[in-house]
Amino acid sequence: MALDNRAVTPPSPAQLAVFGSGLVGCYLGAAAGATLAFPGPSRRLRAQRVRLPAGERTWSPVLGTTRAASRAQGPVLVACRVHQTPWQQLPSNVLLAQNGLGQRLPVLTCFFALDEIEPGVITAIGPVPRVVLEPGHRSWQPILDAWQAAGIEVVVVANARPAQWEKAIFNATVGPLCLATGLNMAGVWRDEALRRLCLDATREGGLIAAACGIIIPEGLEERAQRFFSLVGAHQPSVLRDHGELPAVIGQLLSHAQAHGIAATTLLKIHSQVEHALQERAARTVLNGGKS
Repeated sequence: MALDNRAVTPPSPAQLAVFGSGLVGCYLGAAAGATLAFPGPSRRLRAQRVRLPAGERTWSPVLGTTRAASRAQGPVLVACRVHQTPWQQLPSNVLLAQNGLGQRLPVLTCFFALDEIEPGVITAIGPVPRVVLEPGHRSWQPILDAWQAAGIEVVVVANARPAQWEKAIFNATVGPLCLATGLNMAGVWRDEALRRLCLDATREGGLIAAACGIIIPEGLEERAQRFFSLVGAHQPSVLRDHGELPAVIGQLLSHAQAHGIAATTLLKIHSQVEHALQERAARTVLNGGKS
């Protein structure tokens, strides 16, 4: 997809607060023209320039404190990772831009891969960025309109659980193998044996979802092939934060065990990741704490 790098004027600022200032928070916050962000411990934005399908936009929200997030009056988009989310401090009007399973609050499922292509500049790599969610409070409508105006495909469905499971299955395959092998997504996908492993695991994920009463539309493997063939040399976030693994692959394995599904391929991927992490930890010890 060719990027239009012309500067664009954001819509009238949406009354949206973004909790989490990583790639996802910056991308969706800039696209909505959000005026307030609650960053993590770094107290800074990951990026202030965002290349959207509709053009490039600069984002300079007011930075608030984590404690203040609980008092936010308007909609709050939670874009930090599952294990870093202060669940007890969240206000009521929250939408979670998290793709893992297990969240009880409404989830925005994001089908895009974000990369920092220059220092402080991020963009979506691969297919047209798409978000899927269920109908919500009308206060979110200006935000959805702003995302659409920025070139993000917004899909509102009566039941978003199949989409959430589909992305969770995608996250449980190529990303963990990047962590296990040291390859980027393109490198994993080019390797015939690794690609077959990913597709077999995708099929297993669909069986696990069905056992949980989640009917994912036909063509799951074909959609996985299309998505991963387009994301190029993307570096998944699990490479930077191993704490995502329980949400990325652990949830699927827990559901498989609960329903008596063998999930041999997902277990193989999980085993490869664990082995790679143990080897790296051992090397770090040998090197006197240097990775």
